[in-house]
Amino acid sequence: MSRTVKKRPYASPTREAKAAATRARILDAAADLFLRDGYHRSSTAAIARAAHTSEASVFAAFGSKAELLVAVVTSRVVQHPDFPLGQSPTWKAFAGRPDAEPAVQEFARVVRRAHERSWRLLAVAAAAGHDDPTVASAVAGGAMRRHADCAWLVREAFGVPASEALEATDAVWTLISVENYRHLVVERGWAPQRYESWLAAMLRAALPNA
Repeated sequence: MSRTVKKRPYASPTREAKAAATRARILDAAADLFLRDGYHRSSTAAIARAAHTSEASVFAAFGSKAELLVAVVTSRVVQHPDFPLGQSPTWKAFAGRPDAEPAVQEFARVVRRAHERSWRLLAVAAAAGHDDPTVASAVAGGAMRRHADCAWLVREAFGVPASEALEATDAVWTLISVENYRHLVVERGWAPQRYESWLAAMLRAALPNA
C-alpha cells in the first residue's frame, strides 16, 4: 500500500528576505505618497512605481490600499519603543513613586514627541476613515489602545486611587489627543515646547493627587 507523503512547505531565506525588502519599499513609498498627496489621490499604481515593484505585488503584500494605510500607520506610529507605556521598563520604574510630578513631565514630553513625528499621518488616516470602514476600524482600535495605556498610566505611574481612576483616565486620554496638538501647534502656531508645558499643566489639573 502506498503512503501519501505530505510535502513540507518550502521556505527560502533568500525569497523571504526579498519579500521583506519589497514590503519595506512599499511601506516607504506609500507613506511618502499618502503624506504628499493624501490617501484618495495616492493610487496603488503610483505606490508600486515609487516602490519599484508591480501593483500586483502591492496587493499580494497588503490586500488593499486601506490595509496598506493601516500597515503604514502601524509601522510608523504604533510600533514605537515609547509605547505601550505599561510594557516599558522606563515607565515601570515610575510605578509606586509617591510623587507623580516626574511622570507627568516625562509623559508630556513623550506625547509631544509622538505627535511631532505622527500627526500628519494620523490626519491622513482620520480623513480616510470617513469613507473606508477598514481604516475607520483601525483608527477606533488605536484610540482604545491609547485609552488602555492611559488607564495603566493613571493607576500605576500617577497613583490615582481606583475610585477616581476612570474619570482621570478619560481626562488624560482627551488631553493627549492628536487633535489638541494639531489645533495648538499646527493651527495656532505654538512651539512644540510650549505645547508640552501646557499639556503638563493640564495633566496636573486633571489628576486628583497632583
